[in-house]
Parts: sequence; structure tokens; C-alpha cells
Amino acid sequence: MSMRKELHIPEDDLIQYALGTLSDIQLNNLTAHVSMCGVCRAELNRTQVALASYSATMPLEELPHGARDRFVARLETADAPQTRFTALRRRSPLVDKLISFKEWLESPLPIRVFAGVLAACLVYMVFDDVSHIREIHQLLNQSARFQAEAAKFSEIESFLRGSDAMQVSLHEKPQVTRAPEGHAVYSASSGKLVFIAQNMPTPPVGKAYELWILPATGGKPIPAGVFTPDVQGNGAIVFPTLAETAPASGFGVTIEDASGAQTPTLPIILSGQ
Repeated sequence: MSMRKELHIPEDDLIQYALGTLSDIQLNNLTAHVSMCGVCRAELNRTQVALASYSATMPLEELPHGARDRFVARLETADAPQTRFTALRRRSPLVDKLISFKEWLESPLPIRVFAGVLAACLVYMVFDDVSHIREIHQLLNQSARFQAEAAKFSEIESFLRGSDAMQVSLHEKPQVTRAPEGHAVYSASSGKLVFIAQNMPTPPVGKAYELWILPATGGKPIPAGVFTPDVQGNGAIVFPTLAETAPASGFGVTIEDASGAQTPTLPIILSGQ
């Protein structure tokens, strides 16, 4: 044979392999090698074909007496002869590792491991895609909001810079307080009087305004009636009953008790001549 004995199975071992006369250890070693070596596998096929052809042409002969028993005993012995090939494979740990790896590949465990890894990868990819989709939606919402705000600011800027826009500054409106005032119409000959007051502040509780006639002769002021202004500050005295009548040089208004007084109390709130 042209095969190198260090790399391939010797012809004698191939013949024994084809005949099935190898021990379990030899059979396992050679099977592992044949499964990975195309040259030895092809040589084994040729050996099997040759043995089959030879057996077909040879007449059947009976075995010598005791040959079968000796053959079986030889197979069952623990010290079966080993060839250089099997001894070389026994000394090499690589063969054992290759056989163990081949047996592991043929078991259902690798398929389960691969299926588990594939499922984990798929779950991770789906989770990663969902996370990316959620982030993309958030970015799209933010982008739409920013675009709307930018458009609004642009519109405000255009409006403020427009030539037809009127700009007005507003301030707190000052409060205008009108001064209290009164108007009197008096006739000393008839003893009739009409007095109208405006913008009068509300007097203290239990108090009222009282009108006084100032006599032209310089005598004591004559009481001419009391009044209490309404919420708008308006008040009036119409045709009061006067204790006496006299030509008047002027009029005055003071704050007195609500029932009235006979002598004015300072200060004088309103006065006129």
C-alpha cells in the first residue's frame, strides 16, 4: 500500500475491521479515524468490496473442530493483540478528544444549547428593537414640539417687527378723588332753605353732618338741619324747620352727633359765603 502508516490505518487493520474481528477499543479507535479520514474510508470500502467478491467465489468449507470456540475466546480476552496503529492512537490524547467531541456533537445537547442561544439572541434583538422604537417615538414627539415652538416664535418675531404694529405702554390709572362740596339756596324773608352736598365722605358711626347759617349780624350760628350722605357721597336738606331766620353772611358744615347739636364743633368741613 502507498499509505503512510503514521497517518492512515494499515491494510491488516482495515481487513480485520471489515471482517469484524477487532476488539471494542480497536473498533472505536478505527471508527473514529475512518469517520474523519476520507482516504481510509475509501480504502475500507475497497477492502469490503474485495472481501465480498472473494467470499462469493470461494466454496463454503466447514470450520475445523474447536475453531469457532477459539475465535470467540480470542475476541473476549482482555489482552487482544494491538497493531501499531491502535497503539499510536492510544498514546495520542487528541484521538480521545476527537472521539469525545464527535459523541458530544451526535448527542441532543448541542442542539439544545444552540436552540437556547438562538432564542436568547432573538429575545435580545426583539427587546433592543422595541427599545429603539420607543426612543425613536420620543425623539419624533420632541422634534414635533420643537418645530411647533420654533414656528410660533418665528410668527411672534415677524409680528413684533411689523411696520403696522402699534406699541402702547400701560400704567396704573391714577385715582381721582373729588373734593367735597355743597350748594345752598336760602331766603331769609320766607325762611326756606335747600342744601345739596356732593362727594361727602361717610361720617363716623353715630355721627352726621350738620348745616349752620352764619347770621350777617355776627350772632350765634343757627342750626339748619342734619344729613347723612349715601354711598355716592350725596346728601340734601330741603325746607328744614328753622329755630329762627336772619339774613345770612355764609354757611358752614360740621360733624356732630346724629341727633344734631346747638353749637358747632370744630373743625368746619365746608364753608362758603
